[in-house]
Amino acid sequence: MKTVASTLLIFVIVFLSSQQSFSLNITAPDKIKVALVEGANEVELAIKGPYEIINAATGEVLDKGDILWQGKFSVSFKGINLKTFKDRLFKADKIDIIPLKSPSIYFGKCLYRGTLQLIKTKQGTLTAVNILDLEDYIKGVLYHEISHRWPPEAIKAQAVTSRTFAIYQAQENYDKDFYLKADVSSQVYRGSYAEKYRTNKAVEETNGEILVYDGKVLPAFFHACCSGKTESASNLWKISSRPLKGIRCDYCKNAPHFSWQREVSLDEIEGKISRALHPIGKIKSIKILSRNSSGRVKNIRVRAQKTINISAKDLRSIIGSRILSSTNFTVNIKNRKAYFKGYGWGHGVGLCQWGSFAMAKKQRGYKEILEYYYPGAEIIKLQ
Repeated sequence: MKTVASTLLIFVIVFLSSQQSFSLNITAPDKIKVALVEGANEVELAIKGPYEIINAATGEVLDKGDILWQGKFSVSFKGINLKTFKDRLFKADKIDIIPLKSPSIYFGKCLYRGTLQLIKTKQGTLTAVNILDLEDYIKGVLYHEISHRWPPEAIKAQAVTSRTFAIYQAQENYDKDFYLKADVSSQVYRGSYAEKYRTNKAVEETNGEILVYDGKVLPAFFHACCSGKTESASNLWKISSRPLKGIRCDYCKNAPHFSWQREVSLDEIEGKISRALHPIGKIKSIKILSRNSSGRVKNIRVRAQKTINISAKDLRSIIGSRILSSTNFTVNIKNRKAYFKGYGWGHGVGLCQWGSFAMAKKQRGYKEILEYYYPGAEIIKLQ
């Protein structure tokens, strides 16, 4: 009996330890850090109401007051300058501007909750970072990533996806000054000005819910329209995960971006490639060299005075995603113009937003939508 009891005790200890380890992997950070501006010579902001300015490194209160209107901050050799109705020099490389009521940070024509952190970079510029609660961040994202007029279940699916993506990025960048940017390179975020009743309701009704796979937070990528088949994440990034292998999608065929056509002058393409890489001269042809398993273009040869081989992903980035809506296209050249005909909008990985819209219209719940686009992933609630 002693042997059995000892074995059982060891099993319980191991089980609890593994459960604790699993929980740590999916614990959300206390705050989300979002870069609003990078590389600025000067930033201007206003605080409506009482505030404190604190040295982020030491916790020392550097300044406080009832109101700070139109304060202009810039970098100096000794720290960060404030130019306003009372000029100040803060001998710190990182300061936290903390409103005592929220939201009351006016920055870049938007209103923000939480704290604004100003960081003096090694290049002598300023980075402005909004530090706030996770749920408030998601409320500031949803309106810009999905229409607040869409069916509630589609909005809730996006809320879980955006929350998951935020936590994944926080884990990836935990040792950096910020976890995400406020633009399309992460998720578009515009603070409390972006909050709407229906999107806020979706955040509240899915509070704390995220997607996990194999005990880890899922890289929950999403895009507007996949045009029939989602992309495998491994074709774009060094990510191999069952929920991101790509699936057939029968729901987005009526999306406004299912197919598209663009006409672009070769002069414009030559200029953009030359600025991004190096001068290539006059383009003679653009040839698709290969496609991946989803049918999207993988590699392209641009034959010019200096011929280059380039990935379709990089070419789309250089030419612009508003011109090349996706990498699923054909191209023909005639009369010094490139004629692109393509399908879908975005990189194609993960949740297809227009597919989600159609599923919600068919009375599919948000959990069913997420299970469809991220097969094998689980929805859990953060503690």
